[in-house]
Amino acid sequence: MQPIVDKVSLDRLKDRDLHVSFLCPYCKSTRIALDSSRSSDTWNGIDCPKCGAHLLLDSLSVVMIKDAVVTTRA
Repeated sequence: MQPIVDKVSLDRLKDRDLHVSFLCPYCKSTRIALDSSRSSDTWNGIDCPKCGAHLLLDSLSVVMIKDAVVTTRA
């Protein structure tokens, strides 16, 4: 059986308590944590406290791959 591949977009993840954490791409020394409320829909992002860069979520996809399960009917 082929594995099941499911791709979930930012729109579908908004109500699932999404949090993303990464180093600021400019200064590379400050950890930035974003959630789905910090998106380009409202331009409500976070300013890096060290370099002042404004960061927000523009797009995000999570791809999940799992083995298909064979079910037997009794």
